[in-house]
Amino acid sequence: MIVDELIDQAFAMVQSRKVIDVRAGLGYTCVMLEDGACGLAYTFRNELGCCCGILEVAGNLIGMNADKIIPWAKESDRLKAAIGLATVNAVINDPGKNWDTGNVLNAFTLRESDTFGMVGEFKPILSKVRSMTKNIYVFEQNVPEGSGLYPADTIPHFLPGCDVVVITATSIINHTIDEVVSYCKNAKEVCIVGPSTPLCPEVFRKYNITLLAGSVVKNPELILQIVSQGGGTMSMKPAIEQVLLRI
Repeated sequence: MIVDELIDQAFAMVQSRKVIDVRAGLGYTCVMLEDGACGLAYTFRNELGCCCGILEVAGNLIGMNADKIIPWAKESDRLKAAIGLATVNAVINDPGKNWDTGNVLNAFTLRESDTFGMVGEFKPILSKVRSMTKNIYVFEQNVPEGSGLYPADTIPHFLPGCDVVVITATSIINHTIDEVVSYCKNAKEVCIVGPSTPLCPEVFRKYNITLLAGSVVKNPELILQIVSQGGGTMSMKPAIEQVLLRI
């Protein structure tokens, strides 16, 4: 599984670093390590279960070795999975590297004749794509009536016919990414997008992924405040840098 490979990659890089802060916000979850490195992951706030028992180990995470929390990325509990992936990203998404930056919309070519597939509605991208092609499939787990979205169980039927595919990195947290990428083998471009994206070409190049569009945290103290105060993707922009990694 992709998540297992990401965990292995993080294990190889983490050394003995400890966790010094964890914020489970309404929009995103953030983990900070003792060297100031931060990682982000989406919070599935509508899938956290009973509000009286969300995380049984709350209050005990600070000071833990990061390698004890990294495996949480494969947990079925959505909050533990988010904390685990955020820890993976704190290790892998190194802000000290010389990353390429920019908007994912400028990084791939989409012709009018192409069929575009998006797994997880990512509205900033979708609004632009609609001006580029009319052949669009957007898949979601929960599809409101009249939304024009396609339910996730139609992915096996429609996704193999898509030329360009964008997959939200939240699919790593809910463990749907392996099945999704298995239907992308005919695509000329497959992009993983969003602040939850691990910038790890060593793993993703094996799966026909051609582009990673993620984030690195440039202002750790600010990102902790934004996440704690319920900030989402747009709110986090002053504290992060959008990164493009061509595989």
